[in-house]
Amino acid sequence: MGLFRIKDNGGGVEIEKIFNSDKFDTVDAEEWNEDSLERLQEPSWEKRYEYEANMINGIINNRLVNDGFEIKSVLELGSGPGNLSQKILEKYPNLDYHLVDKPLAKKYFDENKFKGKFFVKDLSMDFNTEGLLDKYDLVITNDFLEHVFNPSIIVQKIYELTHKNSIYFISNPNWRMGHQFIYRGLFDFDNFQYFLYVHKFQMFGMMGSPLKTPAYPRIDSEKMLPDEALREWNHYMAFKHREIQNEK
Repeated sequence: MGLFRIKDNGGGVEIEKIFNSDKFDTVDAEEWNEDSLERLQEPSWEKRYEYEANMINGIINNRLVNDGFEIKSVLELGSGPGNLSQKILEKYPNLDYHLVDKPLAKKYFDENKFKGKFFVKDLSMDFNTEGLLDKYDLVITNDFLEHVFNPSIIVQKIYELTHKNSIYFISNPNWRMGHQFIYRGLFDFDNFQYFLYVHKFQMFGMMGSPLKTPAYPRIDSEKMLPDEALREWNHYMAFKHREIQNEK
């Protein structure tokens, strides 16, 4: 199944399939089966994780050098089997690094004797924080929020699990790359900024992607998106708690 659009091609009616909705990974218990795990061995994925790990390592280093704050605890939601975490832990092996995803992802994590602590939780609708730390210095959602049915609940729980000095790192796919979204318009750049702002987070840094999408015009919900980021495959953003004015 999928979403279809009927259009007149000048010589008759053509049915165009816009996107495939056969499978949403977050609610698929077999998401990290052998077929999906094979993708992680591809050189393109290896390069991507290296690039993202370098960004996050830079955030950890800059937080210490510029602000004098040492990041000691990390929570990664929708981590998959943990490939990104291992690259970060190579540079910072003393991090208290917690990962959350599905049973098959944990199976791969355990079989490869990865470092960190893996929690199996269903994040599709809610976020049970039992067993986690009270607060984390850094939270990572890397191409994750767009797959869940209730991203509002997830972000509310992330706010509760962070403090005023914490950093929330998000990788948000550009719609131009044809990613799988449950709520497509929510993740347009302007809408996503508003969504995070409502949930008490404010962006303070944005990093670029080396990969480029096909060229499509700017849409109305991207007025705040920098020109150089229009065709970036992912928008990598760093958020912090926003200052909340006292209201009567």
